Amino acid sequence: MKIVLKESQTNELISFIKKDPNLLIKKQVKVYYDITRHMFSVTFSGIVVLKADYVRLKNVKFLVGEKGKEKVRSVKQKNVHAYVTGTLIDYCEYPCDDIPSPEGNVVIKYNPYFDDSFLIKKTKEPIFSADEVEMINLDDKIFLVN
Repeated sequence: MKIVLKESQTNELISFIKKDPNLLIKKQVKVYYDITRHMFSVTFSGIVVLKADYVRLKNVKFLVGEKGKEKVRSVKQKNVHAYVTGTLIDYCEYPCDDIPSPEGNVVIKYNPYFDDSFLIKKTKEPIFSADEVEMINLDDKIFLVN
């Protein structure tokens, strides 16, 4: 069942979530890496409600906006056009003093200058979905959970 909220109700919900991000647990979110601030931005209903160093999602989809990717390639300047969506399981707000180590060793990557989609780093195979991932603010950012 899908619940439709009025704009005022959505704004009120987002206000509550910003005060208590734990309300996001078990909610569908979109996450992108903020290359300017060097942290993950977690969005809910299109609004950034959480900045994090660690995000764990299940029922994951990897999305790349075609027009945004093409603009990056033509203008040679990055923009937000690639997201990881899924159900939020866990997070550690920025700045996180105790960033967990990755459970898995399969790294997922995306580089808009060379890649058309997210890829498994080692094999270069495209990946569009996963059961569970950890997004960790390390050199490698996204890890499949075994």
